[in-house]
Amino acid sequence: MRHLLIISLAVFLFACESSHDGVNTDMINIPSSASGEGAEAKLPEITFDISEFDYGTIAEGEVVRHNFKFQNTGDAPLLISKVESTCGCTVMKDWPKEPIQPGENGEIVVEFNSSKREGSQRKKITVLANTVPTKNLIYMTGVVVGPNSQ
Repeated sequence: MRHLLIISLAVFLFACESSHDGVNTDMINIPSSASGEGAEAKLPEITFDISEFDYGTIAEGEVVRHNFKFQNTGDAPLLISKVESTCGCTVMKDWPKEPIQPGENGEIVVEFNSSKREGSQRKKITVLANTVPTKNLIYMTGVVVGPNSQ
């Protein structure tokens, strides 16, 4: 029984260690408070070339891929912590995992699978980053024509 306890404790301790891939808390800037304290803090800013990509009209079943290009137009390193969509038909293929320095560019690769998605589509992608606001929205829009379309 004692061996099981020791093994469990060892597994727990090793499981709690995590790899941060070069990202640490020194890289995250805390925005100013509501009172205005820290208003001079340098912050990152993400600026997309386009925030809405219109893929036009496609046949049901086609897969559309787009690279959303952006630049860090702020004054501090930009960290993208997560990119997500509310629909399983829209998948984030790739985005920068390392800090993007001020003035540097990057891209987020998004894929939309139109299978069983007939009609007008507007898919929201949320980019979570150390920006103000933390949620940055981009969209993929278009029309999917299927066998039931008139």
